Amino acid sequence: MLQSSFRHPVFTLTAIQQIALHNDMMVRIVASVLVLFIVGLSHAKAIDREKMLRDSVVRYGVEIEPYLKSLNNQKIVEDFNYSPYINKFLKEHKYVKFPPYKLTIGYDESFPSYKSHLVVSSGNRLYFPKGSSLECPKDMKTNGYMVFISWDVKDVFIDGIQLTGSKANPNYITSPYGAGIAMYAPTKVLISNAKISQNSGDGITVRVQWKKQSEDITINNARITNATRVGMLVNGIVNGDFRNIYISGTGEKTKEKVQKPQTALSFEPNDCTSKYINCRFYNLETRNNLGPVLATTNFYAIYFKNTCGPNKVDVVINKWKDYNDDPACYGASFDVASGSMEGFDTKDLTGTFKIINPTIIRNTKKDLYDYYFFHGHNEKSKGGVTYTLSNLKLVHRGATYNVRNKQQNKEINSLISSGNLSNKVKIN
Repeated sequence: MLQSSFRHPVFTLTAIQQIALHNDMMVRIVASVLVLFIVGLSHAKAIDREKMLRDSVVRYGVEIEPYLKSLNNQKIVEDFNYSPYINKFLKEHKYVKFPPYKLTIGYDESFPSYKSHLVVSSGNRLYFPKGSSLECPKDMKTNGYMVFISWDVKDVFIDGIQLTGSKANPNYITSPYGAGIAMYAPTKVLISNAKISQNSGDGITVRVQWKKQSEDITINNARITNATRVGMLVNGIVNGDFRNIYISGTGEKTKEKVQKPQTALSFEPNDCTSKYINCRFYNLETRNNLGPVLATTNFYAIYFKNTCGPNKVDVVINKWKDYNDDPACYGASFDVASGSMEGFDTKDLTGTFKIINPTIIRNTKKDLYDYYFFHGHNEKSKGGVTYTLSNLKLVHRGATYNVRNKQQNKEINSLISSGNLSNKVKIN
């Protein structure tokens, strides 16, 4: 009887715990459904706005073709630099429709401070139909900012743009500068259905300028291929909504042309003035980028000589797939390394960098890099940004591993366990 009375409360307590766990799980499920519903509703509204803007420019936009043909006896001339004339047109007309064929855009020398090709004005709505493209002159060795959206520009919509940089030309020269699309702290920009290839610097760059953040930036459907330095750079952002982003082939295999970091998606703050507030990526795909694929540099520049006060980082990447089967690739899929932060005061830098539903596939058949999923996860520091990877799947040569079955592969088990032992990367 004594033994029975002893066991009874233990059984009851276990049942209560099970009910509590069940209720907690139900609360989490309901909360997740609500979040998905809210996110879906927000995305639906964004799609409606994008359609409205596209329809308006198609209906009310001014055709630029007659003006461009008037420059050369009613013909479009190959390798003629149309940039200065397009820029003039963009200042005079807000809604502009481009022709369905290739145009050559070189430097516009009226912007000497920033080597730029096209310079977008506030209120511009630009529509590029199927078949249209903007390309560098064939003799150009290094492109500048092929599309430049500066700090005083706001309320911009660009749909269907296709850019080809100077890497398409023989004997091209790479550079740490230049980009397909460069945003230097504009406000309220929506770019949809963009294709950006072979830029000598970055594919897309979203920057801070004079302590001003790029703000309310939306990119929906962007395909960035074969950039030299970074596929997409986020230097600072307030309210960034980036969806359906594909980045492949970043970097150079010829040593003399390399411009590090050769990163697919890079978060590189200038200093403590850079903010990352409500920065959201959804459906990111990266493939065979030579250097580190997704890199944060541990936000080193924000730590270093922080004179700006509190800075709370808020970045979420939901549904990321990284695929790598090129033996020339040498970087980690997720790189948070930049050295120890122990010598810095980290109390003013807080926040989270969340990666949800990542699938990282390594199939180079090169042992040194086949397990190079993470770099920097053993770094120790008090405070600072917390990195989390939720619902992680690691695919090594066709076999899938996660937190539950990590013991089946000792290398996978080691890297997940060591990540969780540090206070920099939490994997679940």
